[in-house]
Amino acid sequence: MALARLAVTCVTLTSMLPRASDPLPPKGRTSSLRLPGAVLQGILARAALAFLRVYLGLLFLYASIPQLRGGFAVELSGFLNDVALIKSAEFYREFLHAVVLPNAPLFAKLIPWGELLVGVSLLLGLATRLSAAGALLLLVNYMLAKGAWFWYPSSNDAALAAIAVAIIVGAAGRTFGVDAVLARRWPRSPLW
Repeated sequence: MALARLAVTCVTLTSMLPRASDPLPPKGRTSSLRLPGAVLQGILARAALAFLRVYLGLLFLYASIPQLRGGFAVELSGFLNDVALIKSAEFYREFLHAVVLPNAPLFAKLIPWGELLVGVSLLLGLATRLSAAGALLLLVNYMLAKGAWFWYPSSNDAALAAIAVAIIVGAAGRTFGVDAVLARRWPRSPLW
C-alpha cells in the first residue's frame, strides 16, 4: 500500500516536470514549475493548522510553568470562591461544590500537569488529536467556571476551544509533527 502511494506521488510529480520533448521557452522567458491551485491551497491549509497547533501548545505550556512553581492551590481556591461560585451556571456550581472544592489540592496538582502535557504534546505534534481533546476539555471547564459562554465576544477560552476543534478535525500533527511519522506506520489510528 505504501508503494502504491509512492508510485502515485512520483507519477503525479513526474507529470508536472518538463520533458525533454517539450519545446524550449522563448529566449528571455524562464519556465517555472507551478503548483495547481488545489495543491497550493492544501499546503497552505496544512501549514495554518500546524501554526494553530503550535500556538495553542505554547499557550498551554506558558500557562503551566508558573503554576508548577508553587502556590497554585491558593490561586485556585481564590478563583473558585471569588469568580467560579459567583459567575458560573447553576449546574456547574453544583459540580464545583460536589467535586472540585472537596478535592481542590488534587485539582491544583492535576491542572498544571495536564496543561504541561497538552502543551508539550501539541508542540511536538504527538498524539495531537488526543492532546487537542484534552485542551478542549480544559478550555470548556475554564469557560464554564468563568461564566463566559461561546457567544460572548470576550470569551477567549471559546476561541481557543474552536482552535482545538480545528486541530482535532484537521489532524494537525501530521504536518511538521511526530504524528506524521506515526501515521506512516499506523495510518488508521485515531490518535493522529
